[in-house]
Amino acid sequence: MISVPDLNAKNALDFTYSICNYHVTEGEEFDFANVKNCDPFPMLVVSSAIRQLIRHSNIQQCKALNMQNSYAEHMRFYNAVGTKKGRGFAEDYGNSRYLPITRLRIDDLRKQGAENLERIQEVIESKSKLMANVLAQGNKSYKKWISYALTEIMRNIPEHSRAKEIWYCAQYWPTFDLVELAILDEGIGIRESLLSNSAYDELITNDEDALLLALRPGISRTFLPGGYNLSNDDWANSGYGLYMVSRTCAALAGDFIIASGDTAIKVSGDTVNTYKRGCHIKGTAIRLRVHLREMVNYEEIVKRILKDGEENARINNNTIKSASKSSKRILE
Repeated sequence: MISVPDLNAKNALDFTYSICNYHVTEGEEFDFANVKNCDPFPMLVVSSAIRQLIRHSNIQQCKALNMQNSYAEHMRFYNAVGTKKGRGFAEDYGNSRYLPITRLRIDDLRKQGAENLERIQEVIESKSKLMANVLAQGNKSYKKWISYALTEIMRNIPEHSRAKEIWYCAQYWPTFDLVELAILDEGIGIRESLLSNSAYDELITNDEDALLLALRPGISRTFLPGGYNLSNDDWANSGYGLYMVSRTCAALAGDFIIASGDTAIKVSGDTVNTYKRGCHIKGTAIRLRVHLREMVNYEEIVKRILKDGEENARINNNTIKSASKSSKRILE
């Protein structure tokens, strides 16, 4: 029997490591009795780990005990791990305080874009605006930043990850005036994506190196050594998305977590903490947390972060020196 832990961020990351070399046999069960807390990020991380374990073990479905947490059921957690308990993914629901675990198929996004003569980034931006509208508590400024952050993170998945799906979940806690957004893919991960560009070969020897590099401004798989890296394309990839979003979360009294491979990194305030060789994430999982009340002057904060980032990129090698139009759109 596999015991699923209470769902906080550290427990979730530990769980992925504890089962990474495990093989489930037919008839073996997952016990969900310990699941009390149900934050978006750990729900995505744990459900992904269980899905992959079941897939690699060549069994048909997760067998489960003690699926008694009504909130976890409502947020589609039990459905996401592979059981039939709860409302299915075909049903669209949520309210001003939460978005349940949701799956977007990238082929469907591309098809929608083709039908509407839009690029996939525009489709993602439209969906991000709808998601932001749910979580922004009626505030246009909040909606603008949340939409921007979601677009910058989610567009990376079809552009870099080779994943087939985008998974997301979100929650607003009015008592703390806190929003948590979680996004996950089961693609190639940050390390393999950046190593597809030979410019970074000598800078990356492990997942920690890759994640720390990805959080720097101007770092992108699409960087052309000695080539032309400025583009008039509104959706050009300039390598500023993760940098801008992570630093803004930290500046707004929140935090940012990114996990890929065997490493997770948390950016909070002026601190960057590394949790290495303690998780096993196929693809990339990201958590954004912000206190909405801190967003009053977010535009000035974003301007400063962008200015610092472009100045930093100009003095470093193998970086794109200027953020793209999409990365600057938050200031329009």
